[in-house]
Amino acid sequence: MKRFLLFFFSSFYYIATFSQKDCRQDAYQQRMLDLHPQLHFKYAAVAAFTGKFPLHKPITAGFDTTAIKPLPEKIIIPVVVHILWNTAAQNISNAQVLSQIDVLNSDYSGTNADRNKIPSYFSSLAADCGISFVLAKTDPRGHATSGIERIQTNTAVFSFNDNAKAAATGGADAWNADNYLNIWVCNLENGISGYSSVPGGPKETDGIVISTGVFGTINISGPFNRGRTAVHETGHWLNLRHIWGDANCGDDQVDDTPTQQTANRGCITGEKFTCGSTAHGDMYMNFMDFSDDGCMYMFTKGQRQRMRALFEAGGPRNSLLFSNGLVGDGLPVRDTLAVNNIDVLVYPNPVRASVTVQLKDDGSSLGKHLYICNQLGQVVKMLVITSKLQQADISTLPAGLYMIKVEGMQGTAGMKKFVKQ
Repeated sequence: MKRFLLFFFSSFYYIATFSQKDCRQDAYQQRMLDLHPQLHFKYAAVAAFTGKFPLHKPITAGFDTTAIKPLPEKIIIPVVVHILWNTAAQNISNAQVLSQIDVLNSDYSGTNADRNKIPSYFSSLAADCGISFVLAKTDPRGHATSGIERIQTNTAVFSFNDNAKAAATGGADAWNADNYLNIWVCNLENGISGYSSVPGGPKETDGIVISTGVFGTINISGPFNRGRTAVHETGHWLNLRHIWGDANCGDDQVDDTPTQQTANRGCITGEKFTCGSTAHGDMYMNFMDFSDDGCMYMFTKGQRQRMRALFEAGGPRNSLLFSNGLVGDGLPVRDTLAVNNIDVLVYPNPVRASVTVQLKDDGSSLGKHLYICNQLGQVVKMLVITSKLQQADISTLPAGLYMIKVEGMQGTAGMKKFVKQ
């Protein structure tokens, strides 16, 4: 994505201001096709595969529905952030990285605070996409990691040519894309704020690239200061197109997003009609439009389905469900390694806003209580278990060490500690 920017650097801080979005996703994809003509077939294969899992249409004829196994209610994606820095100001803090992870998690779970701004006529379409992002705990060699890699580079400015994605060209090599979402954060030229690969492309360039000036919510100014550039680009990585389909009243391949003429910019209010036949006009508050960060609030149920289809058995993102990047922190693993001998898993850990408790598949805990206790053993939160992947909002709890207990489980089997940051 491209935005005009003005950088002011000092030895202590920087200010980055973007006045306009101009996403280049279609141009980047065309570049990849020019370099790798065989990608026409791979992209077509991805389109055919995801077409088997439509939102409102029957399964494609001839597709064996007996082979479909349900996805986890919460798909957890291990993330590695490669920070490429040439000046000290570009070597952003861990806190800034965590702020971006928080935004991804809230926006993809539909728990963002500004969700209540969705107009009433679109609110029924808004979705919890059932996707979360956790910094990797284990690197490709099996070593412990923070999920953040810092690379000092001699390259002052990166371009739209994927140089950021290879050590040989001043960047950082991708971690195995079958196991991680790679995010490169660097200084991009000419106001480019980010761009993304799409499913089916080369593994060595799979991931998203984001400008330092719009990554996270700390030390960011201007209308793109809420981390939603990464939300938008991750949408492309998960097979979403721009909401106008990159054409005049085009098709974004999602059946519940209204047709619109082209990108919307800034902060629009009320109904805006650009393609005539829609009931309420443009969905300019969708994360796949070009509105300012403070004026986009939602994905739709159709977009949720299009993204999640990638993780179905045989899909281009399915291997991420079996990644070892979060081993020990509750990442869903293959059936043969399921939690048959483990009663409770808790992730992420440490956690900032929402913790997931994974229980046995036998349903024995459904309807029972889940208790969150402080270090004194006092119950600070209680909820009824309604899913084997139970979510608990702990955003209002003070930082510290907590214990999760499951009603009816004895000893340490039903107890797990976690740290609230």
